[in-house]
Amino acid sequence: MKLKFLLTGASAMPEGKIVHSTSDTYGNILVVDYPRYRVLSFDSIYEQSGFYLEKPHALVHEYIRIMMLVLGFMQPRHATLLGLGGGSLLRSLHHYLSHCDFHVVELRSKVYDIARDYFDIPDDERVWVSIEDAGLQIQSSKNASTDIIFADLYDAYHMSPVQAQKQFAQQCCRTLTKHGWLVINFHRLPEPGSAFFIALTEHFSTLLVCSGEFGNHILFAGKSTSVDYDGAPGKLKKMEKILNETFMPLFHRLKPVAI
Repeated sequence: MKLKFLLTGASAMPEGKIVHSTSDTYGNILVVDYPRYRVLSFDSIYEQSGFYLEKPHALVHEYIRIMMLVLGFMQPRHATLLGLGGGSLLRSLHHYLSHCDFHVVELRSKVYDIARDYFDIPDDERVWVSIEDAGLQIQSSKNASTDIIFADLYDAYHMSPVQAQKQFAQQCCRTLTKHGWLVINFHRLPEPGSAFFIALTEHFSTLLVCSGEFGNHILFAGKSTSVDYDGAPGKLKKMEKILNETFMPLFHRLKPVAI
């Protein structure tokens, strides 16, 4: 079978070959191959994840590179990923952070199976995967149990409303260590006067945002009152060399959130 896909925010790609297709109660899940490039899609024309077969640690999508800017501010010993997809963020984090453990929370067991079988996600003692609802998981998490929470919760067409709720911000703050960061991928930022943003200002000392070229807005919420902006470029340049990616132009687009 062949299928034409549209890159989010990009032009149409040539026809791809469906190499795996399955479904669950949430819809279809497709794996589509192009020359040197593999795509995960959830029952839509949009990519959920991309994977260069010859460069497994490369970050195909800009918003993932933006999410990783948080590593300019801290070097975590433990990171929590809410939403797995094809594992792009996990692969790069695992490759770069050799002394970090990862807890991945994925709602759909078949998405995890596909990420393992078709997208080469790491499978070792540093990675723990939970198949459960991310909103429920964060409620049951232990206090101060993780350094960074990456939230990227989407179905085929929409963002999960969980990651824009007041309770979510509160529970993430509780779960993070004292210098921890919450990083959320939004397609549209919540309104500044919303209960969610009010909760952020009550529980986090630093709020930053970086907007991508294709409509994503990555929100960074830090608990610490002291953020080392001057030291961040050195850490990001090191990450650029190890991952062979570009982060500094994205770092220069970071700005405080207007409340």
